[in-house]
Amino acid sequence: MGEYLKETSVFQTYIVGIIILIIFYIIKRPRIAANEPPLVPYTIPILGHTYNYLFNTQKFLKECKEQYGECFSVYVFGYVVTVVSRDSLSEVLINREVFELDIFEILPFNMIFENVGDFGKVAHINAKLAREKISAKIEVCTPVIRKYIVEGIDKWIGDCKEPKEFRSIWSLTNNIIALPVANIMVGEEAASHEDVTKSLGDFAFDIGPLGAIPPVFSFIHPKLHEFVITLPLRFGWNPVARHRKIIINQIKPVIEKRIKEKKTLGKDYKPYFDALEYYMSQPDFDYSKLHYYVDALFVLTFGAIGTTSGAVTNGLFDMAGRPDCFNELYEEAMMIDKECNGSIGFADVQKMKKLDSFVKEVLRHSDDTLKRLHKVISESYTFSNGYTVPKGRRINLYVNDALKSKDFYGDDADEFKPFRFVNENSPATKVDRNYVVFGGGKHACPG
Repeated sequence: MGEYLKETSVFQTYIVGIIILIIFYIIKRPRIAANEPPLVPYTIPILGHTYNYLFNTQKFLKECKEQYGECFSVYVFGYVVTVVSRDSLSEVLINREVFELDIFEILPFNMIFENVGDFGKVAHINAKLAREKISAKIEVCTPVIRKYIVEGIDKWIGDCKEPKEFRSIWSLTNNIIALPVANIMVGEEAASHEDVTKSLGDFAFDIGPLGAIPPVFSFIHPKLHEFVITLPLRFGWNPVARHRKIIINQIKPVIEKRIKEKKTLGKDYKPYFDALEYYMSQPDFDYSKLHYYVDALFVLTFGAIGTTSGAVTNGLFDMAGRPDCFNELYEEAMMIDKECNGSIGFADVQKMKKLDSFVKEVLRHSDDTLKRLHKVISESYTFSNGYTVPKGRRINLYVNDALKSKDFYGDDADEFKPFRFVNENSPATKVDRNYVVFGGGKHACPG
């Protein structure tokens, strides 16, 4: 009798478990309105397309587009994501009042940069800073960049009279790139302290692990994933804290010195050329809120050093595997260097057509199949193809469909051709609808 009851209890538990699973599936089952992009069918309940989305991305998305068209939806990590391809990318990028870059889906920036408060305001100030202080005055920045890249190469690589082994090329390039970026961010006086350049260089790597956690808990509820990845922050661990302390200790005397100079010199004061000076020039600058400005600086740095060093690393590997390409780039550089007597400026860099073409091809082959997760913030939006997406819908950009478009780049679009753009008058910095490595519209990378 006891054995019978035990077996019955196990059976009942099994049945209850199945019922709960079925209820959970019904609750989580995606619901798509009639006029929305088609939902790609899937065979695994609850998990949906998650596996192929993560581990078979290129093939999966290519097949989806071939079967379901320009816009389609997939079910990953417990929610519906609409994927837009080449012809619809520009609509997402230019309609800022409809689509918002969902940065908080990647990392809990609001908790990491706890002193920022209004993140939108900081993003606006930093974008304006990058456009007006850096991009618009790149001729002024070029000598600084050249000086500290050379210094970084001498420091981290040396003359290489004897063979050297580097365990991590990305870490190496990151250390080198951190030098010119630090000088443009906080000025030469503060950047002369090694702990400042090291801190700015290490910063992105230190917060990276928070974004590396896959949102598996979103299968239950999106808020649960957010809660789990922010647990370390809730218990007082914040990777920014150590870096913030270092930067404040070094820039505080610099700011005090500049404030004193402004009072003493008045109209004769000559502004310094760095991001720190830009923050100080704002009408609402408050010396007592240094934590706010340092966090704003970190937000800017996060999008500068790590991404730049990553692109440089890709370029080094692409060059290393193509000796003929390296020789042509070297010859071009030597010719320009001779013309300007070793003092290369921005205008001289612009003459390097082969280098520009190579850089553009490196960026085009960055392997970012999907990029820039957005969210619909208006009530709804209807694409020019007739499909409508509702408020709150996550939108992911199938950028590889544009970057590898055979209609635009030819039948060899998938091939890496370093000098593809030499005679095309299509610089690596120019954004167009088929070259979206920097985004587009008001969302385009400003620096």
